[in-house]
Amino acid sequence: MPRFPKPRGRAVLRAAIAAVAAAVVAVALGAMHGNAASPVTQSVTVPSKVGQSVNVAWTGTIPAASPHPTSDCNGAGVGNDDEGIVVTIPRKGYDRFDATFTFSINWTPSNPTGDETLNDEVLTVNSADGQDAADTTGSEIGSSDGGTTKETVIAHNLGPGTYHVLACGFVNSTPQPYQGSLTVETVARSASTSVKSANAQGLAFSAAVPADPQRDESEPLIEISRDGRIYTCGPTGFTASADYAQVSTDGGDQFHILGTQPRGQQGAGGGGDCALATGATANALGNYQYAYAGLGALSGFTTSTSPNNGHSLATAGADANGGITSNGVLADRQWMTFTDDHTVLLSWNQQEPRNVVVQKSTDGGLTYSPITSIAAPNAEFPGPLHFIKSQNIVYMPFTKGEQVNLAVSRDGGDTWTDCKVASGDFVRGGTAGFAVADHDTAGNVYVVWADSSDYHTWLSVLTADKLAACNQSIDAVSATADGEPTVDAGFSAPIQVDRDSVRTTVFPWVAAGGAPGRVAVAFYGATADGDPNSGDFKAAWNVYVNQSANALDATRTVSQVQATTHPFHYDSICLNGLGCDLAVPPGDRTLADFFAIGYDPVSGRLSVVFDRDGKKPDEALGHIGTPMVFSQIAGPSNNGSTIAVPNHATVRASSADPTGDAQSNYSLTAPGAVPPDPPTKNDAAADFTSASVGPDAATGGFTVTLKVANLSSAALQQALLDTGGQSLLWVWRFANGYQDSAASARWNPVTGFSFGWNDYTVGAAPCNGVTNAAGQSEKCVVFPGNQPLTGKVDQASGTITLTVPRSYLRQLSGADADGRPLEQPAANGARFYDGTAFSFANNAGPTQDNQSFLYTLDNTPAMDFLLP
Repeated sequence: MPRFPKPRGRAVLRAAIAAVAAAVVAVALGAMHGNAASPVTQSVTVPSKVGQSVNVAWTGTIPAASPHPTSDCNGAGVGNDDEGIVVTIPRKGYDRFDATFTFSINWTPSNPTGDETLNDEVLTVNSADGQDAADTTGSEIGSSDGGTTKETVIAHNLGPGTYHVLACGFVNSTPQPYQGSLTVETVARSASTSVKSANAQGLAFSAAVPADPQRDESEPLIEISRDGRIYTCGPTGFTASADYAQVSTDGGDQFHILGTQPRGQQGAGGGGDCALATGATANALGNYQYAYAGLGALSGFTTSTSPNNGHSLATAGADANGGITSNGVLADRQWMTFTDDHTVLLSWNQQEPRNVVVQKSTDGGLTYSPITSIAAPNAEFPGPLHFIKSQNIVYMPFTKGEQVNLAVSRDGGDTWTDCKVASGDFVRGGTAGFAVADHDTAGNVYVVWADSSDYHTWLSVLTADKLAACNQSIDAVSATADGEPTVDAGFSAPIQVDRDSVRTTVFPWVAAGGAPGRVAVAFYGATADGDPNSGDFKAAWNVYVNQSANALDATRTVSQVQATTHPFHYDSICLNGLGCDLAVPPGDRTLADFFAIGYDPVSGRLSVVFDRDGKKPDEALGHIGTPMVFSQIAGPSNNGSTIAVPNHATVRASSADPTGDAQSNYSLTAPGAVPPDPPTKNDAAADFTSASVGPDAATGGFTVTLKVANLSSAALQQALLDTGGQSLLWVWRFANGYQDSAASARWNPVTGFSFGWNDYTVGAAPCNGVTNAAGQSEKCVVFPGNQPLTGKVDQASGTITLTVPRSYLRQLSGADADGRPLEQPAANGARFYDGTAFSFANNAGPTQDNQSFLYTLDNTPAMDFLLP
């Protein structure tokens, strides 16, 4: 959108006039609803071919009592004129061209003298109705107040829906007639060209383990503490009022559920967004305090804290914080960071008035002061918060329209200044996900984002010595023509991160944390070129991890590794909020808005959490968002060393598992105060020591042999006693073609052992799911084992053997015209993915036709394996 610098003296005069006018009008009239332009609403259809344009026009009158001192019709002030524009886009979206939307208003000052300063108007364009604010589509497309008699807002590639074009006064002495217009032009998109990747120097990752094998957790977040614990968390929706979190203490091989099992909640609430943070310094127990905040239905946050690594969690309850503060009301997307062992900053996207605000907790993240500071005025999407301990600096990226920015605090979050990171073609169409930042040990800041035009991922760097120049005050930012920072602190020119045959990327995330100049960027990538918002977009998506060892150099290079061993999602990934549902055919919002990569400062390894949703090619929507984690097993570390993890080859025939990690009562949640340490103990009947795959000559399939520490009758009964279970399960779960399948052994005290097989099976009521308007009931993965399977158990040696016939097996082989792998009956040497053994207690029933939240006890490291 255009930038209109204002003369400094005139800006001060206008601000003073507007402030007085706003105060007088607010007292005299109260809040005013917007007038309707003529016509009230009209439609525009984006042309489906390059080089075409379409125009609509309207007229209206801006009320005399319409002061908006923030130069934004959504900001403080009353009275506006509202034109509704219903946008319809081509069936395939913006797959081969870009569309430029030019909104404008113009007027002749209506006051008797014709003085422009007495009828000074503002143009604001708001997103389509009902968008998912603060995640991928904010409430405002852009705003313009240049101090002339014409205002213009330019946007690109807007999604379908009803947009609102608001005209209001900065200062208005008389009713002001105006003319409005929207012109949509389609222009050819330059063909994507390959950027060659650098040598990856052996960078490699493990197979992916489900951090939670059952629950639906979209947009998963990862947080790695300073002592190497890997925490993951994801929301499951407002209807379930829950976020679910897990922790790994062994580098990502196994995860424990946080919160009281079997359901495992950190607090009774949330479900909209999940935020995590761990201490910047150790607490009195020598641990790194753990804090959580979960978003309610814009009404506030559920908060929890733990001094002992998630074993004991205190929660303040649902919506205990954030709904109403000193700066406004209504909460959305939040992030957290510690600044010491007990002080937590919580940023969030306040909706009324719209600003990114920051709260402070001094009790480890349990309660927060209602006094907030403003970090970014009228922003669209705030990115994660980070703290540079060596410089006592807190920072976060944020976006607005087609610009990426940075906010910085030097006093612990009490005050903030902003600066510009990038704009123009690098942010054309806005961002495809959040802008995300991280820093290295020297305090150099790395910012990444993806544009929403060509869908490339970009990286820009601000060296530590230039952070002081990120110094534009919040008031000064608010006073710019479009409410964007104009100060350039010295960020490097953005470089394209995605390389080689990748053509479309979304949701980039960055991890630094190590030596200066070393940084890793993860993104969802596809080799198909087009508009991923469209329901007609056809592609196979993988997670890529790209790394630079010289990101501070002018000639910096970037390597690229496809980190997932098979596609985790097919076809559309839609970022248009409600517009995804309005499109024909609809886009797929299953994956929500992000995934994350983290750096372990102890081991030097990278770990990524992402969602695999069980979607097959050409299905309209994904199913359960299962949080999957893979970790670095080889290649360059961000700390400058070389990683080499033994016995973790991605493809192998067996996995060893340490004893003593099948822990019942691992975590306990209590209201108000931290509860005593839970009675955590190892349950030997659930404690795997290994899992191995071998041939089955009789069926042409394979056998999986699960070794367990103790399968004696006494050990089995003790596991039920410790978990409150009615039956036990041992499950071998793996990706069998497009979707997961499971072979299982089951035991209860009455019928003893039995065996079963099931393909991908999901449920709603078993896991407190709710049937949606489309008739889908998918909130959890279940393991009914309702197909026959041969198995045997040697209790004396602790051995479970399951035989999977070839008739049950499928493989991915070849590709269709869109590059998506084909599913075929398994042949010799077929590859299966992410094989992991899990042990559970079933608290709902003695048989597996009745499952609720399963009580998770142990799992083996994940591996890909071949059909022998």
